[in-house]
Amino acid sequence: MRFALLLFGLLAAGALLPYAPQADVHPAAADLPASAAHLLGTDHLGRDVLARLLAGSRAFLVPGAGAALLAGLGGVGLGTLAGWYGGVVEGLVRGGLGAITAVPPLVLALLVMMAVGATPTGLALGVGLAALPGLAEVVADRLAELRRAEFVVAARALGLGDLRILAWHLLWVNTRTLVGREALAIVGQALVLEVTLSYLGRFGVQEPAPSWGNMIDHALRTGSVNPWTWAAPAGAVMLAVWAANPAGGRR
Repeated sequence: MRFALLLFGLLAAGALLPYAPQADVHPAAADLPASAAHLLGTDHLGRDVLARLLAGSRAFLVPGAGAALLAGLGGVGLGTLAGWYGGVVEGLVRGGLGAITAVPPLVLALLVMMAVGATPTGLALGVGLAALPGLAEVVADRLAELRRAEFVVAARALGLGDLRILAWHLLWVNTRTLVGREALAIVGQALVLEVTLSYLGRFGVQEPAPSWGNMIDHALRTGSVNPWTWAAPAGAVMLAVWAANPAGGRR
């Protein structure tokens, strides 16, 4: 998990790069190989591949963080209701979550983006809504397991109120790491979805703004002779997803 956080920290630093894709067009320097001047070479319009790779992290980092926040708030809230109260409340919550999970994440994100627009906000809402049920389920399962634990019974015997037991002992002490791992995995999901949408073209990031998805798309469509134009963003996607998934997949 530390490695994954470091990786996304580096990507976040890249998101602050003062890069203007509209101005960085040099046809005479198109498809240059890697060199000291351009560490990963240039693309078919003479744009620096490394600069676009770093700037392209903006396309999923901000929506990914927004999606993680939305899924975190909604998932923890609904999961707490289901796991702490159980019974009818749990049945209603899990039934509602099941209705959301019945729609594939890509389709759900597309529907949301059609409603609010193909924007970073639309992507964040789509990914967050798609990821919310999974996070709520793991929180509900954790609380359902812990609410009858011996330390909870002991805390009640000592006079601690249910709110303190729930907020501190169950959610903060025993669940925060799980929620953090799931939130990091949601950022990885946002990356995969953004790359898919950008590669498809219509709902993704549009040129000249860079994203890893449209970098791969344009490199393959233009037949660039510089292999880094597609290998660099493809490698970045694989590395980022690999870094996020082990952190989010272990419970």
